[in-house]
Amino acid sequence: MRPTDIRKPDYFHKVVDCQWACPAHTPVPEYIRLIAAGKHDAAYMVNWWSNVFPGVLGRTCDRPCEPACRRGRVEEGNGEKPEPVAICRLKRVAADNKGDLGAYMPKAKGGNGKRVACIGAGPASMTVARDLALEGYAVTVFDADPKAGGFMRSQVPRFRLPESVIDEECDFILDLGVEFRGGTRVESLKNLIGQGWDAIFVGSGAPRGRDLDLPGRREAAANIHLGIDWLASVSFQHIEKIGRRVIVLGGGNTAMDCCRSARRLGGEDVKVIVRSGYEEMKASPWEKKTRNTKGSRS
Repeated sequence: MRPTDIRKPDYFHKVVDCQWACPAHTPVPEYIRLIAAGKHDAAYMVNWWSNVFPGVLGRTCDRPCEPACRRGRVEEGNGEKPEPVAICRLKRVAADNKGDLGAYMPKAKGGNGKRVACIGAGPASMTVARDLALEGYAVTVFDADPKAGGFMRSQVPRFRLPESVIDEECDFILDLGVEFRGGTRVESLKNLIGQGWDAIFVGSGAPRGRDLDLPGRREAAANIHLGIDWLASVSFQHIEKIGRRVIVLGGGNTAMDCCRSARRLGGEDVKVIVRSGYEEMKASPWEKKTRNTKGSRS
């Protein structure tokens, strides 16, 4: 009998539902077994090789693995609402309980003479930088912000994702020899191409929210904010307080972050308004549940 070729994702589709559901196909059973054995360093590295930012994901991932978890099916007779394994939070367990990873982190290969520029320092560019640096490429990451992290740093509220976690996991990548040029906005691709790079990766993301051109929008512009822009202003402490009554339009995860942030900034009467019913809201079930416990209403 031929050995199983685990390089083919279809294998996981057949036997490991949670791993197949994960966009990065992270080996979920492997790192959970390592955590159970108290090997948090090794569990963290299984995640690091697969998804690059285990500490970040352990706090913010949308958890497509958990609805796929078979424990929610095989234990149907053991309770009114059988729960999946807490796969996402176990990433955080590994990240928060790991020790010094110096002996685990790989070393970059000797330089191969190739230079690569990455535009933007969010998770896409930082992942490319990590993978290429390990293969001996000289990688330079450009970003308009002074620190790497992109949306992870500027749009995710600090009560969900401490900045120290972002710093640590970005530093793991920069320590591989990746050059970071913060505070450097790339204004012209033509000029960048002319600098002799062997390749350029554009990972600038799409940092724009959706506006609503409704009657009164312009007249009330001073008190109306786009969700992700407002979260960035809160993150960079441009906004430190908000009025007593707040309305959040939308029912996604960004809206949930906005209403929870509004409560922390002084909002007393925070309401979430959506066209759909509560069950149809796009936010993850745990985000909606947390919003309810923080005193916001739909």
